[in-house]
Amino acid sequence: MDGIGVVDEAGRFRLLGTAVAGAAFALVFTMLVVSSFRTTTPQVLVSVGLPAAVVGAVVAGWLQLRSWRAAGGYERVVMVERWVTDRHVPAGVPAEVWVPRLQALADQQTAGWGKIVLAVFWSAMTWSMRDQHGPVVTLLLLGLWAGLAMWSALWVIPRARVARSMLQQGVVARD
Repeated sequence: MDGIGVVDEAGRFRLLGTAVAGAAFALVFTMLVVSSFRTTTPQVLVSVGLPAAVVGAVVAGWLQLRSWRAAGGYERVVMVERWVTDRHVPAGVPAEVWVPRLQALADQQTAGWGKIVLAVFWSAMTWSMRDQHGPVVTLLLLGLWAGLAMWSALWVIPRARVARSMLQQGVVARD
């Protein structure tokens, strides 16, 4: 793929997971909007919800590929993730390479907290509208918001903190 490089099996699974999450989000969001105007039926789910899920999967996959391309390719993304997992940047990597990459990862901490705050507000809003949308849509939305918050709390924020601490330690140790 142009600008992305070779994607291994883990990358393909990540791409598939991203597409599934995008499909789920689009399906739930579409059914939420539709349920505001008419009763949700299996026919509505098939005629409106499933096409929306397909579009959501395609958009999410495209955004993931675009993210890898913007970060310099899939291999570079994996390399930075390995640095964070090992909590060590190899000695041969120049500072003009590792500092911006770790800084970009460290900057995601704010975005992670923003997602948690939004998930809390969206959960409260969803719960307040439970009579209007019914129990199924309410539970789907609450699950979606909980998943978003958990992803941020268990993956995005901890990795950003590790990247930030590596930057603080690494810049001092290497200078």
